[in-house]
Formats: sequence, C-alpha cells, structure tokens
Amino acid sequence: MDAAYNEDLTHAFPLSAPGSPLLVKTAETPRSARGTLEDKRQAGVAHAAALTWTGDRAAIEGATILLVDDVLTSGSQLQHVSLRLVASGAAEVRGLVLARVPWGN
Repeated sequence: MDAAYNEDLTHAFPLSAPGSPLLVKTAETPRSARGTLEDKRQAGVAHAAALTWTGDRAAIEGATILLVDDVLTSGSQLQHVSLRLVASGAAEVRGLVLARVPWGN
C-alpha cells in the first residue's frame, strides 16, 4: 500500500493514506467463515451496516470506488458494502480480492 500511495504523484488514483482507512468498522459483527449461505448473507448485511466513512462525504458522490478484500467467500460482504456506497452516491463500485475460497467450502 505504501508503494502504490507514494507512486501516484498525479493523484489520478487516490488511495487512502497508509494507516488512515476511509471505511472503518465501528462494531463487532458475526463471523461468517463456517456458516451457511444465509449466515454469510446476514453477516454481510451486518458488516456493511457497521462501517463508517471517515473521509469527506462529498468524495463518494459520483465516484468510482475500488474495494479491496483479502478473501472472497460468498461475496455477500462485498455486495452489501457496494450497495451501501452506491446508496451514498457512488457512481460505481468495483471489487478486487486477493483470494477466493474454493466453491463448495
């Protein structure tokens, strides 16, 4: 993250500064790793509801936002966080994940 942040001298692709995330989880939410698909969906809804935008709210309006996550299990959290950002004014939300749990697990 430091390298990507420091290399963007044009600020064409703004990233949150290292150690200063723009979305912060303000409450504990249920874990979904070993639950059913419905458990995962409910955890995704709870996770999205527990997030607070710490940046300038005007920055969301009309923006294309890239959400980065470490592991995709069901996609529920990514989906519900994306829906919340779009409802807050984002034009588009894209997701980037580093790994995906194999189907059937």
